[in-house]
Amino acid sequence: MSTPVDDIVADVITELSQVPGVATQMYSSDRIRQYVQDAWLLEIEAIWWPEYMMWFNVALDGSTGSITTDLTGPISSIDSYSDIQAAFPATSNKRLRELPPGLNPYTLTGGQAMYMSADASVPHRPLRVWPADATGNIAIRARQNEPIPFTSSSTVLLDRLLLMYDAAWMYAVDDGTVPQQVQKYQMLATKRRQQMIVGHNQQPLALDPRFPDASLMDGVQNDFFILDITGLG
Repeated sequence: MSTPVDDIVADVITELSQVPGVATQMYSSDRIRQYVQDAWLLEIEAIWWPEYMMWFNVALDGSTGSITTDLTGPISSIDSYSDIQAAFPATSNKRLRELPPGLNPYTLTGGQAMYMSADASVPHRPLRVWPADATGNIAIRARQNEPIPFTSSSTVLLDRLLLMYDAAWMYAVDDGTVPQQVQKYQMLATKRRQQMIVGHNQQPLALDPRFPDASLMDGVQNDFFILDITGLG
């Protein structure tokens, strides 16, 4: 569920025991909104948050290794190669590998995509595949991003409590008047981050993704496992 950024700003103001009002809005809101933005920029890199991930099925041009369609989702376009989690030939479960720097890609030939590398030549198409004459489609899993800078109308999909603790910690560090408050928010942010990551890791994971629909043994459903759900201390 999306959360208005200014709702998180209001949470931080209340959490820090500031008195809501004109003076607080004038001197604190913009500053705290910047902290919320900083918190989002830090946390979005922590894991591949499912809320921001999207699959694309795009065609190759068959001559340069470039894709023929922009990677544009409902939240944003994908412009950074670092936001590509994985790419596959559309009919295969074998991931394309990162092109090694010691391999001359122009020695590769054939119709099947084998490697991928960064490509900044066309906006919203941050990768290309090798060999360059590969044909067909590739499936890409990529991360979308919120528009930056945050404004009063911005919304976010990351956890509201996590961003609030992060922003409160940043404010307390800069304020520097109560060391215990700095430690408090640092610990709460760390705890909440761990809770969110553990929660995302509870989905069933295929032991062998090459055979997603097959059981390893007849009559036994053992093709997945669930990570330990013990709560953090």
